Amino acid sequence: MSGLLRSLFVAGLLIAGSSAARADALSAWLDTVAACAGKRDLSLAVVGFDAGQQVLSRTQADEVRLAASADVVRIKTLRDSLNLQKPGEAEAQIRKAFDGDASVFFTQPARQDEKASFRLQAIAKAGDCKATSEPIEIAIRTKPGVVDVDQVMSKAVENLVRAAPDLRRVDICPFAAASGYSACSAALGERLTLALDAESRSDDRILRARPLEIRKAAPGQCAASSDAVTTRGRFEQDRNGQSWMELEFRRGDAVLAPTGRNRIPVEGLGCDPAVRPFLEHVAATAGSDRARLALLPAASPFAKGRRLDVRIEGKAGTKLYCWVLDSDGTASVVLPVRGEADRSVLRAGSQSYPYDFGLGDIVLDAAFENLFACFGTEAELPAALRQRWLKAAPSASDDAAILQPDEVLDLIETLRAVPGVVEATAPIVVR
Repeated sequence: MSGLLRSLFVAGLLIAGSSAARADALSAWLDTVAACAGKRDLSLAVVGFDAGQQVLSRTQADEVRLAASADVVRIKTLRDSLNLQKPGEAEAQIRKAFDGDASVFFTQPARQDEKASFRLQAIAKAGDCKATSEPIEIAIRTKPGVVDVDQVMSKAVENLVRAAPDLRRVDICPFAAASGYSACSAALGERLTLALDAESRSDDRILRARPLEIRKAAPGQCAASSDAVTTRGRFEQDRNGQSWMELEFRRGDAVLAPTGRNRIPVEGLGCDPAVRPFLEHVAATAGSDRARLALLPAASPFAKGRRLDVRIEGKAGTKLYCWVLDSDGTASVVLPVRGEADRSVLRAGSQSYPYDFGLGDIVLDAAFENLFACFGTEAELPAALRQRWLKAAPSASDDAAILQPDEVLDLIETLRAVPGVVEATAPIVVR
C-alpha cells in the first residue's frame, strides 16, 4: 500500500512539520484496515468526501480524492464518465469503484484559517469493521470567497433536489444586481451553473438514469411565469462595501428552495463588486484593446444641434458590429446596415461614423447620454449570431429594431464569448 502513501505526499496531504510521524500514523492505519479486511494485498475504493461538505470547493475535494488513489480502484471524475463511449461503461466504472476490499471515506472535514483537516475512514466490504486515521491537513487552495459562494450554491441545489425530486431541467436566469448592474452577477451565475452541473453528473443520477438538463434561459423567459424550473438570483453591495446574495428557484408561481440573504466574500470570484448604472457597467466590463479598436467622439459633450461624428480606428479588415445603448438598457444596431455589410469593414487608417459608412447626417437635436459601442472581429461571427444581429439592424428602407434589456444583455454576453472579438465604447453626451 505504499502507493497510497506516496500519492498522499504528492498531493500535499502531509503538510505539517512532523511528516515522518504522520506517515507512521497512516502506515498504522493501513495495517488496521488490512486486519479488518483479513488480507494484506488490499484493493481500496476511495469514495472521498460527502457531497454536502462545506470546507473545500467541489473541485479541490475531487482532486484530493483522486490524488489519494494512485494504486487503488478509482472513481473516475463524473465529467470523464459522461464522455465514455460504450453504453453502460459509466455505471460499470462506478460499481467497480465500490467493489474493493474496503471503501475509504473522508470524514470529519474541518477548517482552520487556510488549512483543512479530515480523517480517512475505511469500512470493510462486509460492513463489520472500520478503521479511522489520525487527522490529515491540507492547504486550502481556492480563495475563501469561491469556497463560501460554492457552499451557498451547493446547499441551494441540494435543497432544490429535495423540494423537487422529479427535477429534470433547470433554466438559469441572470443574477440581478440591486439598483444597477455588477460584474459579480455573471460570476455568481457561473458558480450556480457549476453547482447544477455537479448535480447533473452525480453518481445517483447516472445510476438511476435521471438526467438533469441545464439551460440558459431565453431572453424574456425570466420575466414570465413558466412550468420549467427557473432561477432567480440577486446580488447586492451595501454602503459598507459588504456583498450579499440571495437565490431561489421557481416553478410557475411556486418558490422552491430559497436561500435567504447571505453575506458573501467576493474576493476569490475575480469580479468587481461595484454596482453601476447600465451604461457605466457596459463600458467598465468591455473587453477593450485600443490598439485593435478605438472610438473617438469629435466632442465631449456635443452641443445641441451639432452633427454626430465618431472616428473609428482599428486594424484594416476588422468587421464592425456597432450599436447605440440607452441608459434604460435598450439598444439599437447601427452597423452593419442590412444589404450593405461590406461597408462595415474597416479600411486602413480611421473612418468616421456616419459619413464614411454611406450614411447621412445625424443631427443631435436633444440633450441625452448614450453609449456608442462596437464589437470588432477579423473573422466572421458564427452564422446564427450574425443573423441575429442583422435581424435587428437597419436597412435602406427600415429603421433598426429597439432591442429590449434582456436581449441586449444576452447579446453582450454571447458576443464577448466569441474568440477573437474586441470591444470598444465611447459615451455620447449631448448638452
